[in-house]
Amino acid sequence: MKRILIILTACVFGFVALAQDVTESPVTKESNDGKQYLPQAGDFGVGIVGTPIFNYIGNMFNGTTNNSLNLGDNTLYFRYFLQDNAAIRSTVRINSNSTADKFIVIDDAAFMVDPLSNKELQDIRTMTSQGYFLTVGYQQFKGTGRFRGFYGADIGAGYSRSTTTYEYANQMTQSNPAPTTNLFGNASIRDLIDKSSPVISLGLSVFTGAEYYIMPKFCIGAEMGFTYSYQYEGQAYKTQERMVLTQHVEEEIAVSAGGNSWNATTNMPYIYGNLYFMFHF
Repeated sequence: MKRILIILTACVFGFVALAQDVTESPVTKESNDGKQYLPQAGDFGVGIVGTPIFNYIGNMFNGTTNNSLNLGDNTLYFRYFLQDNAAIRSTVRINSNSTADKFIVIDDAAFMVDPLSNKELQDIRTMTSQGYFLTVGYQQFKGTGRFRGFYGADIGAGYSRSTTTYEYANQMTQSNPAPTTNLFGNASIRDLIDKSSPVISLGLSVFTGAEYYIMPKFCIGAEMGFTYSYQYEGQAYKTQERMVLTQHVEEEIAVSAGGNSWNATTNMPYIYGNLYFMFHF
């Protein structure tokens, strides 16, 4: 944490010092080296969070072993300049994955025929999750030098949910109402599908910050914001199987009723991370 604070402080003072050394032509809006540093109307920007990069550089100088660059954050940053000093911007985050685990289990049918049987089967558990988040906003810039401030507003929406499914090698029947499973032992009630609560989030934010253009159309920046958000959590349920006398039954039951919440928070860092890099073309 101390290392990060030192880096942030150094960057802020570096921005100010560099900004004071830069002059700009009032006609061409170019820096005193004749290069066009700032994006212009029609330029498109792509960005990434910068904190992992600074951590990596800092670890290079403090002797950290096994130092590696772990970008971690899977948020993508985009913006399009409507005017030289105004842009629409968006963030997109997608986190979707699926994992299947296999487990060895005794073959009940073979064991019933021959108690010395070593025949084995496989149970399978598949876990999937989906997470999506999108923001769209408007950004206004102040200043004409390589160091300039900005402010604006975003609206955002997100959705997430996870599901676990189970496939059993030993079937549940009248003659075997509590089959052997690796996951639950000899179970007379077995889960088939577990669905977590679907979570829907909505947010409205205002933000401000500053950027410094290190190279033509390539900048580093930081921002803070205030967000009002609402979150709705739907019902969670599961599907299970069991034997009712001679009948095999699959039934869906509620696990939780869900709920909702809202909050108003100041954010530092805001959506674009502690520090971020953006390049334009």
